[in-house]
Amino acid sequence: MSKNTPAPPDYAGAANAQAQSSREVTEQQTWANRPTINTPFGQQTWEVTPTWDPSTGQYINAWTQNTNLTPESQAALDSQMRLQQGRSNLAEGLLGRAQEEYGQPMNWDQFTQLQSSLNVPEYQSENIQRNVGNTPDYIKSAEDAIYGQWSARQEPRMQQESEALRTRLYNMGVKEGDARYDQEMQRLAQDQGDARQQAQYQATIGAGAEAQRMQGMDVQSGNFANSAAQQALQQQLALGSQRFGQQQTAAGFQNTVRQQQIAEEMQRRGFSLNEINAILTGQQVGMPSMPGFNAANRSEGVQALQAAGMQSQDAWNAYNAQQQATQGTLSGLAGGAMMFSDRRLKKNIRLLSDEGLFKVYEYEYIWEDGRKSVGVMADEVIEKLPEAVWQHPSGYLMVDYARLP
Repeated sequence: MSKNTPAPPDYAGAANAQAQSSREVTEQQTWANRPTINTPFGQQTWEVTPTWDPSTGQYINAWTQNTNLTPESQAALDSQMRLQQGRSNLAEGLLGRAQEEYGQPMNWDQFTQLQSSLNVPEYQSENIQRNVGNTPDYIKSAEDAIYGQWSARQEPRMQQESEALRTRLYNMGVKEGDARYDQEMQRLAQDQGDARQQAQYQATIGAGAEAQRMQGMDVQSGNFANSAAQQALQQQLALGSQRFGQQQTAAGFQNTVRQQQIAEEMQRRGFSLNEINAILTGQQVGMPSMPGFNAANRSEGVQALQAAGMQSQDAWNAYNAQQQATQGTLSGLAGGAMMFSDRRLKKNIRLLSDEGLFKVYEYEYIWEDGRKSVGVMADEVIEKLPEAVWQHPSGYLMVDYARLP
């Protein structure tokens, strides 16, 4: 490469300088964004400690943020924390009692037995034909019919509710054998059992009137021997209906007592858990918050790498312009035919380019003072292209520039 070719810039040095500038800007910005904040509740401050960073091999600043409350705020916070800790300790103490209450399944045998059927005395009339049945048969038939209608409608829906609850629990990640799964399924089973008991109770209530209606229809359609027999049958039905109503009232009372017993037992079992929830839903501990501030914007570091590239580009532009001028000069000389190019006739010689076949120089002729010329040296040309060199009668060498490539 020619001695005048621009030297490549130090890109590594420029990149390191730019990185160092960026680090300095980051440090300055970090310092700007670490103000001390004073509020009626306390103060927020920052501490910095130089820390060795093995990844970069130098010390970096490690920042610590401190929030210091006023004595009044600190005392209030301590009081809240003690109160919260006391609630937690109290709730934890009740947890064993709740586990004991829920640890045993519900004992259903302790409650009053559900009354689902009535014992109605049988009344018969010798004068009633065989196509008219006994009163208890009509009551049982009517009760089964009423409950059967309810069951045909509600049992499929209850089955769908059970499947829907099981699917919802599975989607929540609650599987069979989990405590929550058993609780939810048991709760639904209890609700459905209560619904069945209520339906049975309603069927029992409506069975008397329906039995009387059904038996009356059979009586009217039957062929009685005389009206006295028919009157006797009606008296029997009336008496049976009266006794049925009495038993119905007693059964309803017992069923009501059972429902109250179950409700009281459920309340007793969940009493400790409700107490725990009430304790834990108290006031939560809160910290005073510090206000924000307008953060300083980041400034740009020194663009050393870009500057090095621009400097290198300018140097190459100047070099290329000089080369174009040199080539133009040689082209002009080539049109001028023979010229003295003997080194002995030149002074102040300076190399311009050595990239072509022949080196190009800047010089002054010894008979000219201060006038610069550009050309080759005859002694160098004769070594590579002797046909382009001619010796003048004076003994000095001349070059035919028209022959130069």
